Order: sequence, then structure tokens, then C-alpha cells
Amino acid sequence: MNKLQFWNTTIIYTIGFLGLRALSFILLPLYTNLLSAHQAGILFIIYTILAFLNTIYNRGMDSALLKFFNSSLEKSIISTSVLYSVIYGIILSAVLLFLYYLAYSFSFFQLYNISSNIALYLVVILFCDMLSSRCMHIVRLKNQAWYYLSVSFINVLLSIILNVYFIVHLNLGLNGAILALLYVSIIQMIILLPAIYNKMNINSFDKNLLIKMKNFSLPFLPAAIFFILIELSDRWFIGFLSSNNTADVGLYGAGYKIGSIMLLIVRGFNLNWQPYYLKEKNTPMAIKQFETIGTDFINIMICFSSLILIFYPLILQNKIFGIYLIGEIFWPGLTIIPIILLSYIFYGVFILQMPSIYLTNKQNWAPIFWGIGFIINASLNILLIPMYGFLGAAISTLIAYFSMMILIVYKNYSWMKILYNITSIFKMLVLSGLLYFVYYINLSSSYSLTITILASLAYIALTLKYLISKENVLL
Repeated sequence: MNKLQFWNTTIIYTIGFLGLRALSFILLPLYTNLLSAHQAGILFIIYTILAFLNTIYNRGMDSALLKFFNSSLEKSIISTSVLYSVIYGIILSAVLLFLYYLAYSFSFFQLYNISSNIALYLVVILFCDMLSSRCMHIVRLKNQAWYYLSVSFINVLLSIILNVYFIVHLNLGLNGAILALLYVSIIQMIILLPAIYNKMNINSFDKNLLIKMKNFSLPFLPAAIFFILIELSDRWFIGFLSSNNTADVGLYGAGYKIGSIMLLIVRGFNLNWQPYYLKEKNTPMAIKQFETIGTDFINIMICFSSLILIFYPLILQNKIFGIYLIGEIFWPGLTIIPIILLSYIFYGVFILQMPSIYLTNKQNWAPIFWGIGFIINASLNILLIPMYGFLGAAISTLIAYFSMMILIVYKNYSWMKILYNITSIFKMLVLSGLLYFVYYINLSSSYSLTITILASLAYIALTLKYLISKENVLL
């Protein structure tokens, strides 16, 4: 795959991924207007539980599939991975159901008028999502980007339709939201099954391969858990340590939601980045390609961050059709947006340095990187939140991701040195600085919006010209 194909495929994956993640923005007005505060709170807790348990269900096997996938052994690899996942998923689901009933949790859920079948619904969702994730990775490895995009589009469309049907039309409230999630998970799995149907054969199950895959995947489980903790624990720390408690959690969440757009871009990029470097590992120019793609992506992250910084005040702090997209009481939380954007640029560089983990069998370092990041994040949250409130939590996230980036870059000097074009990145920073300067000096002008839009269009055009001139990376 050349760079032209790489970026075209990456754009398709990113659009699909952004579409899936944008669903939380789309459904937010529905949940907050039609569910009570208690119901919405429980639903958000359920989403957090699902995010955590998804990691347990996956057990790092997605990473193992990426590592060991080989087109000449495709049937054996897919059969081994999927059959193990099915057996493991059934056993884990049975254990979770047993623990649920053992803990007599019905009383809690009945208190909030949730169906008594909630545990069954959740394990079915988790099981279906696990198989869907395995299928999605196979789709990525086989470069079926349009298949991925189609599934993502259907997922978004069904989620909206079913949520409206169950919550609005049938007036099922919280139970309706959970039922919509259940049906979408089942339908998505069914749509993805053709990706593995012709590759599944019980006789192709390879016990020795499974042992290798399990050994490789195991370190990625704690790494994934640490990632979730870094992403979620700051809210808990703010709630306990901030002088304004949950009010600061709300302010922080509003700003973090906007800043995390950069996280979505990074994770969308990573959908194609992982299969790419695993396939290109034996080519003579592999490292050079990693470096040029990395430089280009860093410049792209700088470009997106600059545009977000310029436009978020114009979009969020001005009325659209007579209302604010984010209420005025949440505006103080928007001050953390630049910090969160920079945090995820550091995380993006960390992702760009990841080929060494897979290609030089350094997977045991994955939980070390993430564990150090979590320890730094948690320690600084405890130290900074009492002094600076939610701003301290944002700074903690920034330093955690910066530390992880520095550590992996340092280790890669001996594992797999991947360097970037500092001159190119510096030029991009200067261009971004000029854009912000034009925006800033025209803030009080009556033509501020017009000037900002024109300057941004010129900025985008210059960025595209610069990237394209280097080897037609985007077109």
C-alpha cells in the first residue's frame, strides 16, 4: 500500500469511526430531554460499565489478531481467534450472570424501573460487541474500508431510529434506550458475520497458535484497563477533591467533550495505521514510510487543533437558531479545550511510535507505558485538583500523555528509531500561529467572523498544498 492508498483508506476509516462516536452527541439531546436525571445518570453509568467490561471480553485478542494475521494462514488464524472468543465469551457471560443474581441486584434496578432482564441484555450486548470487534478487525486487515464505513453508517442510522422508536413512540424511557442498544448490537454482529463466514472451520482451530495469541494478548488487557482509567478517573477525582464537586465535573465534561475530538481523529487514524505497519514491516523503506506518514499526521493534528481553537468560541458561544449548543453556565469549562487538544496530540505521537511494540515483540511494555501514565495522572489529580479545580485535572492528563510519549520515544531509540521532520512540523506551527494572530487581532472587528473564515480557508489551502506537494499524501 503506497501513501496515496494509505491516506485514502485512512480518511474512510476516520469518517466511519467519527460517525460512530458522533452518536453520543446526536443522542445526548434525546436522553437529556426525554429521560429523568436519575434515568440518564444510570444510563451513563451503564455505558461506563460496558466500556470497562468490553475490555475484559476482548482480553487483548484484537491486538493478537493484528499481530498474527497472515493471508496464507487466514482460515486458521480467524477460526482460532473467533472460536476461542466465542467459548471465552460464553463462560465470562455465565460468570457475570451468576455474580449478578448472587448479589441480589434486582432491588437496585427495580427501584429505577429497569427491566429485570438488564443483566441478560448487557451480557448479550457485550458478547455481540466482542464478535463484532473481531469481525471489524478482520475487515480492516483485509482492507475492506467501504465495508467498515457501511457498517458504521448502518449502526448510526439504526441507533437513532430505534432510540426514537423505543423512547419516544413506545415511551419505554430507560428500558427503551437499553433495548435500542441491544438490537443495534445484535444487528451489527449479523451484518459483520459474512466477513468471517467463509473463513470459519472448526478443523482449522490451532491450539499452538492460540497459546501464542493468548501470551501476546495478555499484556494488552491491563494496558487497555489503564487507558480507560486515565480517561475516566479524572471525573471521579474532581467529584471527590474539587471544592465544587459534581458541578466542576459538569464543567470539565463540557470542555473535555470538545477537546476529545482530537482523540477521535487519532483513533480513526489508528484503525488503518495498525494494519498498515504490520503489513509493511518487511519492506525496505518501512521505517522511512513510518517517518513520513508520522510527520504528515502530526501536521494534520496541528491543523485540526488550530481550527478547533479558532472556531469553538464562535460556534459554542453564539446562538444558533436562538439557542446555545452549550449552556452559558458551562462556558468556564471550555478553558481546558487547548490543554486537552495538546494532550491528544501527545497521545497521537505515542500511537505513531507503537510499531515497535508489535514488530519487535515488546508487548510486555504496553502495560508499563499505560501504567506509568495512569500513576502520573492519578498522582497529579490528587495534588492539583484541590489547588486548581478541574483545570488541575486537565493539566494532569496533559502531563500523563506527554510522559508516555517521551518514554516510548526514548525506548524506540534502541528498539526501532522513528524520527520525524522537525523542520516540517515547525513550519506548520508557524503557519498555525499566523492564523491565530489574524484571528486574535480581529476579535473586536465587526467583520471578525468573515475574516476568520477567509483566513481559515487560506490556512487549509496552504496546509493541503504543503502536504500534497511532498508526495500527494491526501489526493
